[in-house]
Amino acid sequence: MSPPRVALFVETSRAYGRSVLRGVWQYVQEHDRWSILFRPRGLEEPTPAWMASWSGDGIIAHVNNTRTARLLQKSAAPCVDVLGDVEGFGFPFIGTDYARIAHMATEHLLHTGLRNFAVCGLRKGQRPRLDERCEAFEALIQEAGYDCHVFRPRGGGRYGPSWTQEQKQIVEWVKTLPRPIGIFACNDVRGRELLDACQTAGISVPEQAVVLGVGNDDILCELSDQRLSSIDVNPVRIGYQAADMLCRMMAGERVEPSITVPPRRVIERQSTNVLAVDDQEVAAAIQFIRMHACDAIDVGEVVDRVGLSRRVLERRFRMLLRRSIKAEIVRVRLDRAKELLAETSLSATTIAKRCGFSTSAYFMDHFHQRVGVTPIEFREVNRMNWTTGQVGEGDD
Repeated sequence: MSPPRVALFVETSRAYGRSVLRGVWQYVQEHDRWSILFRPRGLEEPTPAWMASWSGDGIIAHVNNTRTARLLQKSAAPCVDVLGDVEGFGFPFIGTDYARIAHMATEHLLHTGLRNFAVCGLRKGQRPRLDERCEAFEALIQEAGYDCHVFRPRGGGRYGPSWTQEQKQIVEWVKTLPRPIGIFACNDVRGRELLDACQTAGISVPEQAVVLGVGNDDILCELSDQRLSSIDVNPVRIGYQAADMLCRMMAGERVEPSITVPPRRVIERQSTNVLAVDDQEVAAAIQFIRMHACDAIDVGEVVDRVGLSRRVLERRFRMLLRRSIKAEIVRVRLDRAKELLAETSLSATTIAKRCGFSTSAYFMDHFHQRVGVTPIEFREVNRMNWTTGQVGEGDD
């Protein structure tokens, strides 16, 4: 039998699209042989009109506007959407989990000790999935008891303001924000624009403004005086699952209308590398925990390091960070455990030991309670980006 003919209309100008394509290719390598129609393309590049009459077997696409959606709908080939910005056309969708991204961003910024927060989005309706991401972050910040300042571009008619006008608006907006402040950008492009706006406004990053993006596009994040921290949304996994869904559709199976893939973790760089805690003893305790949590330290060692009584330090710690000293130790250990699960083949027992947990059972219980899945389940979801071939100390 001839291999199925599959068209890939996925943008390649950014890391997200290229990683989605890498995930598709991993699936093909492992499961099937496809005859692939593909050429590099930009996010806003129009889908060719001939696609409406294409007689191939399947399509994976960034459906970014109604014109593209109509063309793909006319094609007889089943289509999987990996962008999710156009609704009402019935394409199954696989993409990022906006709720978990917002939760991860909220948790990361709260852990810096900040008390002022903001979110910087696009023009309402321009990218609906990014709107949901911003709205979820705003709601979570408010649930935590803080106000959340919101930026949306204004003016410019139907298509909004020009890039130059929009950038001026961001500069004026950041000047009005209380400081220090944690700002969640809806994606890495917006994050870079925020870093530029802060520089123009004379606002230092991360001392006065902590900026967190989404997408972990290495070029966008690294090519800056203040390197941008960002959330890795696991796009390789998205591509892999999109290929799996399309394969089932081409076989005549019914598939889920929507699947979201949880983000992997925050990749911390300079733009969020700050402790916004005025209390010197609490700041010293946090710094000690971050450096030595995986060395099996306990609360008593943190107290001894700071030189306050345990009761006083616990009270001040809870007042500023809304969690106990032990909870902070466990949080740092679990963050390190997530990295090792996603990026190595080390067994859960070895990871428990390396991260400072007394037993693997204690590690398993805490991981499931705090993360919501077992370590093995977490690895299964996140291992798709691990391709370095590292040698571990035994699999789980």
